[in-house]
Amino acid sequence: MAYAGTVTVKRLTVSGRRHLLITIAETEAAATSEATIPAADMFDIGTIVSVKSTLTAGTGTTIDPRCGRATGWSDATQDAIYSNGSAAANIDTRPGSVFSRQAGQALYWRSTPNDATADHSISTEILIVEGHQAV
Repeated sequence: MAYAGTVTVKRLTVSGRRHLLITIAETEAAATSEATIPAADMFDIGTIVSVKSTLTAGTGTTIDPRCGRATGWSDATQDAIYSNGSAAANIDTRPGSVFSRQAGQALYWRSTPNDATADHSISTEILIVEGHQAV
């Protein structure tokens, strides 16, 4: 079986503010696997206000999620949006990571399990609010 990163985007409006609830279901994930959050579903400017991610199966014992606006990005570049920074089997954080992107530019998600074997299942929920949101 090959890597699959199934992305679902739900649009919400809360107190007149637009939000996206993104769920990512990954199977056969390896440390470098990337799920694509389609450009058509993304705000031009947004704030990641919540990330909940759980390693549900696989050889590894932890994940260390990150998000970027270019495939194969590095954390120490302008294309890096979010890096959790503290590996665990279950992540629940409020990062406040603000990003901007060019029209048509997708976002990319890496759960980054701590084992290179491509056998991990990971469930993720990301909440993004449009524009800049202080957290």
